[in-house]
Amino acid sequence: MEASVNITNAKVWHRGEILEAGISIADDRIVEVGKDSSLPRAERELDVGGRLVFPGLIDVHCHLRDFELSYKEDFSSGTASAVAGGFTTLLDMPNTKPPTTTPESVRAKIRSMRGKLFCDVGFYATPKAPEQVGGLLDSGCMAIKIYMARSLDGETYSTEEEIYKLLRETSSQGVVLSVHAEDPKMIGMLGENLSPYLHARFHPIKAEERAIEMALSATKRAHGRLHVCHVSTLEGVSKIIRAKRDGIDVTCEATPHHAALTKDVFGRFGKMAVVEPPLRSKRHVEAVLKSISNGDVDILATDHAPHTLEEKERAYPGFPGFEIAVPVFFTLVREGLLPLDRVIDALTIRPARRFSLYNAGIIDVGRMANLTVIDLKREKRIDQNRFFSKAKYSPFNGMLVKAGVYATFVRGREVFLDGEIVSPTKLGKVIHGHIHR
Repeated sequence: MEASVNITNAKVWHRGEILEAGISIADDRIVEVGKDSSLPRAERELDVGGRLVFPGLIDVHCHLRDFELSYKEDFSSGTASAVAGGFTTLLDMPNTKPPTTTPESVRAKIRSMRGKLFCDVGFYATPKAPEQVGGLLDSGCMAIKIYMARSLDGETYSTEEEIYKLLRETSSQGVVLSVHAEDPKMIGMLGENLSPYLHARFHPIKAEERAIEMALSATKRAHGRLHVCHVSTLEGVSKIIRAKRDGIDVTCEATPHHAALTKDVFGRFGKMAVVEPPLRSKRHVEAVLKSISNGDVDILATDHAPHTLEEKERAYPGFPGFEIAVPVFFTLVREGLLPLDRVIDALTIRPARRFSLYNAGIIDVGRMANLTVIDLKREKRIDQNRFFSKAKYSPFNGMLVKAGVYATFVRGREVFLDGEIVSPTKLGKVIHGHIHR
């Protein structure tokens, strides 16, 4: 058998170890992992110069925008940014315009994505009422997401009882409920154009802690499956750790910004650094880092949330995350602040298992050839003007980082190589939830 491409001179993350090995790919599948000399003949070879090859990275929390928000980001620009950041599988959030809250909107999203994706994409939906969960899943979404502090389309899930009723339904359907955990009763709603300091004050630490507490109590009562998005506080993480020890089925994620930035950057970046939940003090960042290191934070996610510069001047929360995640997290690895194996697991196998992404997260024979090649010897400064995202701003701009993405393979073909999008066609597919149920 002749392979289509051999990746050689590599250090491959295989079954929890780094092997000096190569990978043979035929069409979209891995057909051999072994010494370069033992690989089958291939049409071509990519020598990666001793760089690390990981399973294609997974981001379970991003905002690709499109539709009426395509001026911020569209499916093509967003997934181009994703593969430039080493991500091969994404889960897109439902707070689009129009919002992803009905079976019709799910189907419209699937239709619109086709032919536009550089990587694979599934997505969340938000039910207007618990009894609508089944219809949303049957229409093709991968999981359910709620915003405890706000409504997308008339729904409310801000109390323990409301969350409990929804968890009863998601549990019966066998899917995870993801929550943006902030208690609306503890958040000040002051509209746009806030300073980052005032925005952070009106999104207090206690709002996250109380919301996590409510969601965990509801999960315990419902025997549900809970995922807490972008945890950012010491006590929030602590509550999740205690819940796990009590047998509650809960996972959580952390972002690059909550693991690496403190509110001290407000002075330099101003409203460009506004995000929800907001950036915290050093002790909370240290708690997030510690929890990633010991595995209590299960998943690393970007919360890629692009806006225009004009919108950021009005303090819209969020910033692009795809292209800074690998440089930031693997710089923390190089500096001894995070273990390599924890970071890899949290970007690959753990999100794949939690969200039933059966074709992702593992390098092995027969698996889909979604791969990320990372250079741990590349030192540079983050340059927001070089982002593939439409959003050309970042509170990480100018940071010296010690790692970067060299290549990204989607379905057996390079889509990103040494700083450039190299795929002439968009190889990504829409991941339909009903396939995985």
